Amino acid sequence: MRVFIALDLPQKTKDNLERSANEFKMLSNGGNFIPKDNYHLTLHFLGEVAPSDLTFIQSAMDGVKDLVAPELAVMQFTVLRASDVVCAKLRQSKDLTTLHDELGARLEQHGFEVEHRAYRPHVTLIRKKSFTLPFSEVTKSVRVYNMPFTACDLTLFESVFTPNGVTYRELYKVVLK
Repeated sequence: MRVFIALDLPQKTKDNLERSANEFKMLSNGGNFIPKDNYHLTLHFLGEVAPSDLTFIQSAMDGVKDLVAPELAVMQFTVLRASDVVCAKLRQSKDLTTLHDELGARLEQHGFEVEHRAYRPHVTLIRKKSFTLPFSEVTKSVRVYNMPFTACDLTLFESVFTPNGVTYRELYKVVLK
């Protein structure tokens, strides 16, 4: 099974991101717009794991549940470097960095590989974006709803591939302080 650990976003934040995505949609001439229910903030992508390994992932998640839930806000919309993916870039916070690093260390203790490149928190909104104008011009017409929010739900998701695209199935959740 293909899995990742993410912070699930509050419904109001998902609604605001969808409003911005709809503004992008009016300015686009193509692209794969991510459904609102799939919005999340990935902390660690684990890839293919055996179902028998899920207990180790759950243990790592349980080990960080007493950490402070990070307060976040959307800063801007950007295109991921050398790609055609539009995302909402989130403000980095000390609590988010601590959660990311501590969770990664606990996953490694259980034998999982985690990335060690700089963590850049973002929420993917569009894949294979296509605009007639340069992206820097498009973003001038899209509002950023940057109300701060707290992300409390640390969730293990499975990526499920369907004929209609990818959906994410919740496998396990812990609520941060």
